[in-house]
Amino acid sequence: MNQSARKRAEQAQTILVVEDEILIRLVIAEYLRDCGYKVIEATNAEEAVLVLKKAERAIDVVFTDIEMPGAMDGFGLSRWVRANRPHIDVILAASVARAAHAASELCDAGGNFPKPYRLHSVADRIRRLLANRKTRNDKSRSREQSGVAKGRGHFVNGQTGHAVGGKDVIRH
Repeated sequence: MNQSARKRAEQAQTILVVEDEILIRLVIAEYLRDCGYKVIEATNAEEAVLVLKKAERAIDVVFTDIEMPGAMDGFGLSRWVRANRPHIDVILAASVARAAHAASELCDAGGNFPKPYRLHSVADRIRRLLANRKTRNDKSRSREQSGVAKGRGHFVNGQTGHAVGGKDVIRH
């Protein structure tokens, strides 16, 4: 790796992708890597919490499915992130309509976009989140000084389906 590539890799933001379905996780993780992000993968919310607790580098965004096996789902993970790592943005992805209402209380920093989602839409949402990081961090520091801290999240909703079209569309 040349010095310029090494510097870009060191400066890349880190995305934690949490998805129990391996094919979906591999496709979105590979796409985000191709976009220049560092990507850490977790198969469920419990594993994601362990990663967040022990991460050797800062995690900038958690992109998580809502419905996963285990004691904690994506909502629980989002609540954990909000309580323990409020500076990290969360993007929730789901294929069920009931999730939209429940996610609204966790996702106060943007609207929904439908699942099946296009990979570039996920990358664009992450780019926008990170581009606004400085403004949010400044506001967050002000709130923390006044005793108030609140995490930000985004929600993806859609229909049941499957991965199609190579790297273009993901359905769950």
